Amino acid sequence: MAIGLLVVFRVMIAPTIVTFLLAFILSYPVNWIQSRTGWPRSAIVALIYITLILLLALTPALFFSRILALWESLQGTLEQLVTNLQNPGSGILQFGNLTLPVGDLMQDAAGLLGNLLAVLPTNPFSVVREVTSRILTLIYILVLNFWILKDIYKLQRFVMEQIPTEYQEDVRRLAQQLGTVWSAFLRGQLVLAFVVGILTWFALSVVGMPNAGGLALLAGTMEFLPTVGPGFSGTIGVLVAFFSQSTWLGLEGFSFAVVVLIIYAIIAQYETIVLIPRLVGGRVQLHPAITFIGIISGALVFGLLGVLLATPVLASVRILLSYVYRKLQDLEPFEEVTTAQSGVRIRGLIAGRKIEGIIFDLDGTLTELDLGLLDKVSEKYHWADRIIGPEGRKIAMRQLMILLEGPVNFLISQLIRIQLVSDLERVMPYFNRIRGYASAERLNALPHVTDILQELKPRYQMAIVSTRSRATVENFLSKYDLGREFFESIVTRDDVRNLMPHGEGLLQAAKQLDLEPDALLVVSDTDVNLRSGRAVQMATAGILSGLGSRRNLEEADIILEQSVELYEWL
Repeated sequence: MAIGLLVVFRVMIAPTIVTFLLAFILSYPVNWIQSRTGWPRSAIVALIYITLILLLALTPALFFSRILALWESLQGTLEQLVTNLQNPGSGILQFGNLTLPVGDLMQDAAGLLGNLLAVLPTNPFSVVREVTSRILTLIYILVLNFWILKDIYKLQRFVMEQIPTEYQEDVRRLAQQLGTVWSAFLRGQLVLAFVVGILTWFALSVVGMPNAGGLALLAGTMEFLPTVGPGFSGTIGVLVAFFSQSTWLGLEGFSFAVVVLIIYAIIAQYETIVLIPRLVGGRVQLHPAITFIGIISGALVFGLLGVLLATPVLASVRILLSYVYRKLQDLEPFEEVTTAQSGVRIRGLIAGRKIEGIIFDLDGTLTELDLGLLDKVSEKYHWADRIIGPEGRKIAMRQLMILLEGPVNFLISQLIRIQLVSDLERVMPYFNRIRGYASAERLNALPHVTDILQELKPRYQMAIVSTRSRATVENFLSKYDLGREFFESIVTRDDVRNLMPHGEGLLQAAKQLDLEPDALLVVSDTDVNLRSGRAVQMATAGILSGLGSRRNLEEADIILEQSVELYEWL
């Protein structure tokens, strides 16, 4: 049935692949914004969409005419090159007893170059025009991409839940390796193409190369064909130099071609030694011969999309085949095994992750909240009973408090940053009331919290990340005999410039615990604080004993009634 559906809807395979690639690329800015603002993911995706639409609207006016002029100039240069190669004369080159028939060689090169150029589109934007002309396909890509970006964590969790528990860690490690390969390739190739294009344009302009901009555009574009592309663009550049002369150096013909050849060789060496290790890294690790075969095969079978994606697809297949082979041989499937630190015992998995540390949000997770504002709103506004009843007012006020938590924390950060501490102390009781925080004197632990912390401590490293002051947090811990021996890291508003839902505090705690973010579990009572945890690749647990409701916490990896239920999972 699956094969039949693929055959029937094969026309949608390419747009679907493009959609997932676009979602993969756009997930970086979405996660970056969410980790620093705590905004809802749907709002961030909408903001990204609006920004892209504005850029697409401005691009034709700012860059389209220039890029089109460069391409047309390059096309004219290549056509002139083919003409020159076809009419080289009948000269020969003599090297001792070796005689080279230049005319015959040039005509053969002209035929080969003409065949290569024939497969290139006459207009670089013909593909874009073809895609945009299919309005339904464009809508399909945009809508599907929006929902993938918005609900990526739900999709990941759904897929992980379908996998047997004993294989979840393997799947997570495989996904991590595959994500690294695709991230290194896509991000690296984009930056690499831009840098190589700029270097080529600058170097060729310095030696007076005609149409340096067009050749630089070609060099940047050819970087998307690893191994093959740089050689192709370099060959064309040298041939163009052979039939032209420098605009100011006085070089022409063979001598000018040698200078240009040296330039391309230097750029190629710099790319190999410096740019590729820094920008792409060693994650792809494919032999040039395999890359060449993959590019040609991809071009023959899937066209332009196959050419562009041949390298990361081959690298991904290699990772999967290596895993299968090592499992069949009863070998450790992953070369680098992440082991727990001494004293930490892995008891369970959450979202397919081995949890080695826990980060608690203090209020509503470890301590009782002061929800008197809910009762006050429910009792006071009797005139609204015909519109919304007392319980409905409580629910609406609870949602408003959750909504205001992020902006209140942001405002506190700014008051601290501009050193208005005295003003902050005056308004802090109002801020605490809005967030449901109990006063420092009435800060009490939730039932059985101390017991569960004592159970978890021998097996996990633990941290607290709170928007309260350090003095308040330490007084609470001292009150319940929960000192540094329980929490290896305590991050308060006195230690960071940006409070949650900004990810700064979480990353600082991860650094102090000396653990990778994907080995940590963030525990909080509202999704506002869990968003930043998801954005920095931490597992998340929502607690219903605070402000948050099950609907508000639906994107968390697990939802618990109380923090004490962590023991059942960990």
